[in-house]
Amino acid sequence: MALSEHEQRLLDEMERSFYQSEADVMQTVPGARCRMNYRSLVLGIVVVLVGLGVLVGGVAAQQLWLGLIGFAAMLGGVMLMFVRGSETNLSADAVPGENPGDSGAQSAARESFSERMERRWDERMEGER
Repeated sequence: MALSEHEQRLLDEMERSFYQSEADVMQTVPGARCRMNYRSLVLGIVVVLVGLGVLVGGVAAQQLWLGLIGFAAMLGGVMLMFVRGSETNLSADAVPGENPGDSGAQSAARESFSERMERRWDERMEGER
């Protein structure tokens, strides 16, 4: 079903505004390209489990202060799980396609969701022309 000229112009305008707003959001998000630090994730899970054990032990012993310490440990573990790594791997932060030595599979694995969707959209639009 073909679109009228007016509808096609409206669609083009909506696409341009969408891409502009997406670019603005991606620029304002600090650390959008950071990777999860798995060491802090595992350590946070361990701290949460230890805190849960201390909390249950404090409840069983009817010691309020021990339960509060367990809860604080659980809270700290959850916060530790979401800490992003400060060490940067330059090859991991590289934009796909900048390094000519990259294979296609490696660069595709490093593409963000929005980059993959944009690439697929562009491929569809080129196929229709």
